[in-house]
This record gives sequence, C-alpha cells and structure tokens, in this order.
Amino acid sequence: MKNRMETARQILRDAAAEFLAREAGPQSLITVTRAELSSDFSHATVYLSVLPAEKAAAALGLADRNVVGLKKYLKDHTKLPRAPHIEFALEKESEVR
Repeated sequence: MKNRMETARQILRDAAAEFLAREAGPQSLITVTRAELSSDFSHATVYLSVLPAEKAAAALGLADRNVVGLKKYLKDHTKLPRAPHIEFALEKESEVR
C-alpha cells in the first residue's frame, strides 16, 4: 500500500497531466513527469517535459497562466486535502527517463 504522500503526488501528477492536455494546443507535447509536494500539502512543484524543446518556454508560460484553472480542476476532480500553491518547472534532460 502506498503512503499518503506518494498517493497525493500521483493524484496531482495525473490531474495536472489531464488538465494541461486539455488546455494545450497541438503545437507541442507537454508531459507531466512528476510532482513534488510539501509535507503539509500547501506547496507543489509540477515538472514538465516539452517536445519540441524549442517550445518549452511557451509551454511553461501556458502552464503558469492556467494555474488558477488547474487549482479549480484539482478541487473539482480530486480528493486532495487542499489545492496547493503550484509552481511549474521544466524537467532537466538528465532526469527524464
């Protein structure tokens, strides 16, 4: 059985991936690679991988502009204890498997 933190990370990662897939256009492929949460679930960092790499800055901007929508999506579609403050970051190439 997974612990509570790992389950919350997985829920956040999956929900962010669903939301961004819906919001993003066909210009790039945005993949949510992982999500990190603070121990009190108040802050989260969602890591993205983008193809083509030249579109990474635009994809990060799209994610940042839609953070309020993502928080609403989390409240409406998940059972997380709270919708955390969310920041997006690009996954480093060496960390992508």
